[in-house]
Amino acid sequence: MPLHLPSAHRVARINYPARSVWFGFSFLVLLALLAERGFSAGTLVFGVVSLLIYPHLAYLHARIAVDSKRAEFRNLAFDSVLIGVWAAQVHFALWPVCAALTGVSMDNAVCGGIGRFFSGLLYFAAAALLWAVLMDVPFEPSTGPIVTGLCFFAIVGYVARLAVFFHERNSRLVRTRNVLRSSEEQFRFIAEHAGDLVAVITADHRFRYASPSHRKYFEPARFAEGADWMELVYPEDRARARAFLDLLSKSPHSERLQLRMFSAGLVYVIECEGNPVRQENGKLQMIVLLCRDLIVSDEATLTSLRATLAARSVAPRDTGG
Repeated sequence: MPLHLPSAHRVARINYPARSVWFGFSFLVLLALLAERGFSAGTLVFGVVSLLIYPHLAYLHARIAVDSKRAEFRNLAFDSVLIGVWAAQVHFALWPVCAALTGVSMDNAVCGGIGRFFSGLLYFAAAALLWAVLMDVPFEPSTGPIVTGLCFFAIVGYVARLAVFFHERNSRLVRTRNVLRSSEEQFRFIAEHAGDLVAVITADHRFRYASPSHRKYFEPARFAEGADWMELVYPEDRARARAFLDLLSKSPHSERLQLRMFSAGLVYVIECEGNPVRQENGKLQMIVLLCRDLIVSDEATLTSLRATLAARSVAPRDTGG
């Protein structure tokens, strides 16, 4: 039976691919440095464990821990310690240390602010100093062109990755703010016209919401959620109503139309104002309709009036004599 582990905290899920790539690239820099300074089996094995295997163990730790977020913050602290050890292990080679310290410092700052940034620097310095004293390592800051180029590329790439990450986050915040502002405007629109017929319908003209004022004119089943709003419209006006809704689906602004609705033998001549609500990608999400009652009459009277007008329009004119 497969083992199902709980999901890690969002911070751990974001850091996991970045840590894996960053530490993996650091292993590549280590190989280039060993090629410059001479092969060391112990350093290579230590690099495999700490740079290639450790990122996956850190993520596993975040997944199985009771408090996943706290576990990930401990991982970040251990990242600083590990980079400090590596700074001493590579004899404080300037460019590799700068690249590694840049990455781990930015991770600490992004996840925990200025406090975690400085605590990460403290962990790094303490680990580097302790390892240097214990191992009696020499100070060799210079590196060759290959190691220097790789580290330069790593620093620029890591900063660019963070810049893109924050750009995407800011863009998402702007889109969310615009959606919230649009929603706020629509709900304010509904609240200000609570006494009128206010309906929220889908792109295919189905009710999502109908104000209680609908009960005054229609049976509940006719404006229940999922019911067709077009069924409230007088049959002869449905083509115009459908064209009105199609226009709203394409227009960024509110539109108005005068049409008729009918119920229980009564015909209501109303003015309908529609407001489209769109998703982040511009796709129509819903339409808010406000219908104001103008004239009420019975259907028989309207039929008689139309017949009279039609008869007058075809009657022969009196030419005199």
